[in-house]
Amino acid sequence: MVWKTWKRQLVSWCAVMAVTAPLTACTSWEELGALKGGRERLADGLHTIEPTWIDGLTVAEHSVSVDGTTITSKYPVVPGATDFTVDIRTTMAERETEFITQGGGGELTQHAEFLVASNGVLGARVISQYEDRVDASTHWYDVASGEALPWTALLNGDQAVDQLAALVALALYKDHDVAADAMPDGLPTPQDELPDAEDTEPALVDPEAVWKSAEKHEDSPLADLGFDAAGDLVVSFSPGEVADNEVQVTVADSEPLLSRFGRSARQAVRDGEESLELPSNTVPTYTIDCDRVPCVALTFDDGPGADTPLLLKHLEAYSAKATFYVLGQLTEGDPDTVRAAMEAGHEIANHSWKHDNLATKSGNAVQDDIEKTWKAIEEATGVTRTTVRPPYGSYNETTQASIDYPLILWDVDTLDWQHRDTEKTIEAAVSGTRPGSIVLFHDIHRPTVDAIPEVLSQLHAKGYHFVTVTELFGGRTLEPGVAYTRRD
Repeated sequence: MVWKTWKRQLVSWCAVMAVTAPLTACTSWEELGALKGGRERLADGLHTIEPTWIDGLTVAEHSVSVDGTTITSKYPVVPGATDFTVDIRTTMAERETEFITQGGGGELTQHAEFLVASNGVLGARVISQYEDRVDASTHWYDVASGEALPWTALLNGDQAVDQLAALVALALYKDHDVAADAMPDGLPTPQDELPDAEDTEPALVDPEAVWKSAEKHEDSPLADLGFDAAGDLVVSFSPGEVADNEVQVTVADSEPLLSRFGRSARQAVRDGEESLELPSNTVPTYTIDCDRVPCVALTFDDGPGADTPLLLKHLEAYSAKATFYVLGQLTEGDPDTVRAAMEAGHEIANHSWKHDNLATKSGNAVQDDIEKTWKAIEEATGVTRTTVRPPYGSYNETTQASIDYPLILWDVDTLDWQHRDTEKTIEAAVSGTRPGSIVLFHDIHRPTVDAIPEVLSQLHAKGYHFVTVTELFGGRTLEPGVAYTRRD
């Protein structure tokens, strides 16, 4: 993907822009002081809401400010709607990667506003601003299927996309004095008259098909697509794109263009009910799709150590999340440091009690060792059990049969424990990392901790997102006793 021309008007979203909490400390929607509460019905133009009725809705922030570049992305976390949360956050992450890899510099700010949250439909608009350039797109979620859907899901196939493009081009030409040769890329030459859209049976949405359609129409000026309060389609254009002022094109009587899902979304907007039933109140365990953006899991073994607090400060500068494979006896001796890592949003996982080679132990001894370590971790942090890293990466069939958790190894070994050299650690980590990598460090060595700022800087410049092991494999089922070295 290339860095796109930013093209949308920044719409104020007081609730989100008021958030100052770090990425890992979500703020509840009700606590956001700038909220007016209730839904907002606009007399004309795009319909937006402030969905205080979604139980457990929070806002998380990803913030980086280094080397003259500042990125602030604030996104909703919706319990019971993991795919929706992931799609919104990943869309922002894609734009962050484009921004960074195309040179960065300056400030990128991103937020989302809700379009609907009722009748089994969620809709949100992701808005990104760099200087005076803005990009916006809408994102949807079908509660019944649990599927996140792109803007094309509102329309009844590619023919309806083409019909909408023709209607919008004609409206720009007739109502907004946009010359035929000045149409935004992706819109056809306006025709004086267009046949009415056929009121065909609305199709059921095929998620795979609508995502392929969205990819086909990736740069379409129709991607900022929503509804007004009456349920008519609205396409937004920013100042300077088609006119000096912001332009919103409303397509009346647009129901024939809509898919079955699109008609459900339209009805939800028109009804304006302040209720939404989600299948669970489970908070998403991951918020980013590492198939869509380059991710890397930085992992730290054998701690906690004396320099782990310093490491946490280095990671915080990039909103980087890591996984700490801690030893049980050290966790028992220094629970405060492990707890601080957890509270900063990092993942705490099991590296055995005192670094014994588990392949030399009996099945019962392995079970006792891992269980004792988990109890120390739970007493220090209260976190859910996730994965195990066997010391030395050593395991056998007995080890595998005796551990009821996935075994996480690595594909990038910095050998920091061996050479204790900061520059060699940086070189190994940066040169070896590929999208989906798991990188092995040891935070008990000061030269390793000293290497982390430069590792973060260089990988960040390549557009990488720093995630925990659980986030790296998000959405995939990891089997107990099976060893994994990277996300393929």
